[in-house]
Amino acid sequence: MKARERLSIKSSCILQMPSAEPPPPAENGAPRSELEQLQMRAGQVTDDSLESTRRMMQLCEESKEAGIRTLVALDDQGEQLDRIEEGMDQINADMREAEKNLSGMEKCCGICVLPCNKGASFKEDDGTWKGNDDGKVVNNQPQRDNKRRP
Repeated sequence: MKARERLSIKSSCILQMPSAEPPPPAENGAPRSELEQLQMRAGQVTDDSLESTRRMMQLCEESKEAGIRTLVALDDQGEQLDRIEEGMDQINADMREAEKNLSGMEKCCGICVLPCNKGASFKEDDGTWKGNDDGKVVNNQPQRDNKRRP
């Protein structure tokens, strides 16, 4: 089969494909020609494509707005976490001062240590009250150490 014959068979098959709706008659009542039908169908496809593009643009705009709202919420939450971390640092400083005051109260008249009043001390190491240096929340807190008694 020659290329020209294949092309004519394909084009005749395309032209003979039944459409979803019958072609409307021409304005004067005569049936439309194949060219008019194809032009009408091309216009309809173009209109559908434009409407689809409008919907897509609307969805993109809505997605963009949702992304902006998400970024604002994340920024607010980051500020809240910063304030919480500052509060925890203040609590840590207050706890250290309270430990100093308690150890001073254990001394007899503030001068010498009474062995019977010596309580368990707090375990203190480099990781206490510190984060992981990766921006995550503090996951270690001071623990009571009952084993250590000087």
